[in-house]
Amino acid sequence: MALAILSIHTTVNAQHHSNGGLTYGGGSNGYGGDSEWGISLMAGYDVPTADLATTYKAAPTFGISLIRNLGNFTFNATIGYVSYQPKLDTFYVDASDHSQGYIHYGNYSSIEFYAGAAYNIQVADGAKLYFGLNIGTYYTHLAYDSNDGSGDENDADGYNEASYVAPKIGVNFMISDNMSLGVEGKYNFQLSSSSGTGDAYDSGYSTTVEKSFSGNVVLTYNF
Repeated sequence: MALAILSIHTTVNAQHHSNGGLTYGGGSNGYGGDSEWGISLMAGYDVPTADLATTYKAAPTFGISLIRNLGNFTFNATIGYVSYQPKLDTFYVDASDHSQGYIHYGNYSSIEFYAGAAYNIQVADGAKLYFGLNIGTYYTHLAYDSNDGSGDENDADGYNEASYVAPKIGVNFMISDNMSLGVEGKYNFQLSSSSGTGDAYDSGYSTTVEKSFSGNVVLTYNF
């Protein structure tokens, strides 16, 4: 009788909590099965770090990915967006004497195009851990105006191209046969050349590295 009950429980559990196909994007191919496609929607917060955190505060971030599940791996092609607001309306050279000069920043916005890969590890029934890497390009917009205190003013309003790389780690949970819900963390690196070409290590030009950490909720539908 005990063996019969265990057999029934195992069968029912397998029918309702199948995770053979759970991948980074909630795919349904799993380990070595037929590959499948999916679409992921991402939303979360991006928190500037290092020099970027001096001027800008955390901001919502959004993205959409086309994913390909293949064996233990999941590949993604993603479009994302983030727009940081400055921490202060105006930064003064001397907070006690505004006549010494100032700089006023607008939002720092990025449209993101990148591809990535992740390796999936089953950690529980209906749940898988993944880790991987994204590589691509950011198209950024920055505007500011400044005064050096002597009356000379300077302003800029333009676009730049930056190389992008981000290690990532996350976990996904199956919520239906074709849907998964997950959480993901990424540490983002933007590498831009003063030449404005997007080549992070353009010969003869300085390279700027901007960093941020982002946490996202990821909803995936597989088809």
